[in-house]
Amino acid sequence: MDQISVGEDLFAALVAVCLVVVFSIALTHAYHTYAERRSAYEGLDLTLDITQYLKNNVLAKHENLVQPGLVNSTPPAELDGYLELLGSQGIEVHLEVKTLDGQLVWEKGAAPNPLSQYFSPPCSVSLPIAIRRSVSSRALGELSVQVWR
Repeated sequence: MDQISVGEDLFAALVAVCLVVVFSIALTHAYHTYAERRSAYEGLDLTLDITQYLKNNVLAKHENLVQPGLVNSTPPAELDGYLELLGSQGIEVHLEVKTLDGQLVWEKGAAPNPLSQYFSPPCSVSLPIAIRRSVSSRALGELSVQVWR
């Protein structure tokens, strides 16, 4: 006589439900990890694009010449317009130009709000540049760009 008791059916149903719950938790965790990595990659890609555009186009204009990688010791006037354009799209940017010994030459843009960093952490990229001090004097430095939404 093969009779199945109520306790065995209940136990089998409980095991099946637990397996489905564990599977759904694992699937949700995998998707959450994927979404975080994708968001980090998109943030880094956006920051790198903005930094390269600033370095090669906006900051590189000198007396009607474009010299990529050469930055003046004062921020150019076109920078404000570009930062306003990014701000209208919900992208905040903070720029710093420093010499290799850590001396700050100039900085521009809003400082990140600590509360907004929690929900949308800033992404930062630093690229090497040459800083134009005078017509014949140049110093090596770095352009640091911090971007957040």
